[in-house]
Amino acid sequence: MARKKSAGESNQSKNSLWYVITHQRDLDRKEYLKLINRVITFVALAFFGSILVFAAIVWFGGGGSVINVILASNLHLYLFAFVAVLASLLLRFVKWSYYIHKFGLKISKLKSLAIYLSMYSMDLTPGNLGRVVSAYTLSKVTSARTVEVTPIVVMDIFTDSLGFALLTFIAAFYYNVLTIPVLIADIVLLLPVFMFLVSPWFYDVMKGFIMNHKFWRRFSIYGDEYFASQSRLNKWDVYLVSVLVGIPASFLQACTFYIALTAILGTAPPLGHTIFVSSTSQLFGMVSTIPGNLGITDATLVAFSQQVLGITSQDASAATIMMRLATLWFSVIVGGIFLFLTLKYWKRQGPKKAPLTMANIKKKALEKVGR
Repeated sequence: MARKKSAGESNQSKNSLWYVITHQRDLDRKEYLKLINRVITFVALAFFGSILVFAAIVWFGGGGSVINVILASNLHLYLFAFVAVLASLLLRFVKWSYYIHKFGLKISKLKSLAIYLSMYSMDLTPGNLGRVVSAYTLSKVTSARTVEVTPIVVMDIFTDSLGFALLTFIAAFYYNVLTIPVLIADIVLLLPVFMFLVSPWFYDVMKGFIMNHKFWRRFSIYGDEYFASQSRLNKWDVYLVSVLVGIPASFLQACTFYIALTAILGTAPPLGHTIFVSSTSQLFGMVSTIPGNLGITDATLVAFSQQVLGITSQDASAATIMMRLATLWFSVIVGGIFLFLTLKYWKRQGPKKAPLTMANIKKKALEKVGR
């Protein structure tokens, strides 16, 4: 016989990060802060994990010689790696703003930018799932239901991955290197997200099969409204804008490895091959869904840069550490700053939202059809 859950266990499960995100219930300020504290726990664990990964890279590259390579590099030139990452984030904000426009949400550009950048504080959660937390702040500011605006965050995550996938495949195809493995990795990365979170078709099929299950009936209350909102973004123009923005943004982020290597070597390495190594390493890390792609991206960068670019293990290890500091940790720090700044949006109580019921969902659906 199954053991009955105690009140403490029930409360713990209902306050977990996974429960709050999947149930998409609206939060008050106290609950939101609890959720943020759980995300901070992920970041703290990933921080120590990153230190271990960096230590392993330094050891592999020859210990102190890797540190000496970093210190002897052109650090003034290396600063442009951070500029490239910041430019990549601001370029991606263009598609975020386009999604906001498609939803007709009333929000100032500055508030929208602050909420958008705060998402990157969650990049150390598995598969970037923690970015969904920003939907709560967007809901708070716009007075829309959280489940209605969550597709904006999901589409942003999906199209970020789409940009990297396309960039990597183009580079692999052009240089005729690892084309099939890259294509497989692209499919593994994109297909599950598309099926379960982007396309309503699979949701409708599954709902027809297992609607009698108690959990699915409860989930469908949220799923119906979520996919009704998601349908606004499943348009050719949305994907066109996303690709036109996503590929250049991914290119800028991949350029950080090129800048790091140039700062170390003193001469510019082959740009195309460097972009291939950088984007492919990040793609393989994204497929793993490990928080921050820790370990996978780092190891692949070190190995590929030696094989494809023909550089020493010391230079490969140093460039990997420098790139990861500029991409992963710089983004997390920027996101953390804006996450702190957006807490002020939670000080005031927004208008009370209608409870999420099937009647309200049908009413909203009719309103959307009439627009």
